[in-house]
Amino acid sequence: MSDQQNQTHETTDANGRRDFLRAVALFGAGAVAGQAVLSREAAAQTVESSPAAAAPQASPPATQYGPGSAHGSVAEVYQKARAALYPICRVCPQCDGVACAGEYPGGIGGLGSGRSFQNNFLDLQQVTLKMRPLNGVGPLEKKPDTSTVLFGHKLSLPAVAAPVGGVFGTFGARLADVDYFEAIVGGCVDAGTLGCIGDSPHDPKDVLQARFDVIGRNGGRAIAGIKPRPQKNFLEMIRMAEAQNAAMITIDIDSAARYGRGTDQTTEVSSKTVAQLRELVRSTKIPFLIKGIMTPEDAMLAAEAGAAGIVVSNHGGRVLDYTPGTAKVLPAIAKKVGGKMIILVDGCVHYGVDVLKYLALGANGVMVGRHLVRAAYGGGRKGVQLFMDTMRQEMEAAMVMVGAADIRAVNRNILA
Repeated sequence: MSDQQNQTHETTDANGRRDFLRAVALFGAGAVAGQAVLSREAAAQTVESSPAAAAPQASPPATQYGPGSAHGSVAEVYQKARAALYPICRVCPQCDGVACAGEYPGGIGGLGSGRSFQNNFLDLQQVTLKMRPLNGVGPLEKKPDTSTVLFGHKLSLPAVAAPVGGVFGTFGARLADVDYFEAIVGGCVDAGTLGCIGDSPHDPKDVLQARFDVIGRNGGRAIAGIKPRPQKNFLEMIRMAEAQNAAMITIDIDSAARYGRGTDQTTEVSSKTVAQLRELVRSTKIPFLIKGIMTPEDAMLAAEAGAAGIVVSNHGGRVLDYTPGTAKVLPAIAKKVGGKMIILVDGCVHYGVDVLKYLALGANGVMVGRHLVRAAYGGGRKGVQLFMDTMRQEMEAAMVMVGAADIRAVNRNILA
């Protein structure tokens, strides 16, 4: 098959899947299966012309959606999220970036072809675990310890919320801005870990202040995610984070070219030099992490700037098309700076085994983005807590099967 035929085939597959997911979201899996004899074009026409298109009425069976609990509670959260977020997010069974490819801006998909988002998913799927049940680790004999400590904060598992800003602009008034961040931060705190707030350079100061206040109301157990604003404005944001005793500060250096382009030069984002980063790092005692590192070279520059840590991230595939997935680049980065600074990573973190994989590849912890958005819209604070608690339980079970008694035992030896 020629390259052109391959491309046509992939596009057709993506379009077909997109239409199928729309139909499932609207009419339910059973109804769609019963109408499988319909052509794709006819099904798509039916979906697009349906008066229910703006508000899906049914969803696939709960057992299809995870990270499921024994009672399907997280699945139910996903069903509610689908009703709230469709069609901007279809809450696919596997969040792989196919159905929403190219839906940026105005959607939750990856930029352009969507390959960077898809590579995050696919590269993580290529990482496999070595099953060794004869190890003496088990729920009764020696229950695995998933806890860890990051910058003095004890966490129930090495997973925290990722900075996601501009949610209100993407999803509209389906969930009030402060309510969203209360759900993210409060739910993570209730699960024994750290929440996170995000920003957009277009946000009014009172909106930003309200988000930082959420950190304070939750005892400072949240990360302040800040985009690479001009130095003066960024320093003002640092002071806001300090006033609420934020656990960490991240700078989304990976958003430098795509976000905040406007007429207000006092908040417009741009790239930073090592000297500029060093100025920001030295301006606060809060641990400062540089997010958007995808190469060992940039990791070394972050260390040169004095950062307490880095976040290996391609911004969810939304800033540059055709980058590798974070699971693919993480080992080389960890080899260069592991042990010298904290390494967090994001990219399609969905299940407890995903956390294990990223830790085995060299990370100290992971950040969870899109899936917590789903949890917040589908279940509020309790939905976020449920998601994180379920991921911890999945991680515990997986640690039994790979023979890891605690986080220190999670290394490359557990990889197949």
